[in-house]
Amino acid sequence: MRYSRQREAVYNVLCSTDSHPDVAYVYSQVRKIIPSISLGTVYRNLAELCKAGRVRKLGVSYAERYDANVSAHSHFVCTECGRICDLPAARCDAECDCGKVDRIDVVLYGLCCECQSADAAENIKGGSAE
Repeated sequence: MRYSRQREAVYNVLCSTDSHPDVAYVYSQVRKIIPSISLGTVYRNLAELCKAGRVRKLGVSYAERYDANVSAHSHFVCTECGRICDLPAARCDAECDCGKVDRIDVVLYGLCCECQSADAAENIKGGSAE
């Protein structure tokens, strides 16, 4: 993959966060560095970075999200707020009778700690009002 200033800016934005951002976030952050960059250029560079294996595209919520951490790991997605957290990779036998496994995607869904606390506080508040 040839070097481009735009692609490097997109990659650096992804590396600077562990929030698994969507395209809108990446675009807004890259525009701070390169104000003239177009949304189409951001999409193309994300696709190139994914194709080159430098970035992973996650289809885990309402919008595609991106992850610069391409090491083996899983994800936890909060069903309330949409937050995505990295989890250590579960050991898994990468051999199967069907063919060669290139990657394994494991996504766990549930309530994050913050949303659990908010739900608990709301339940207490709602319960005491009766």
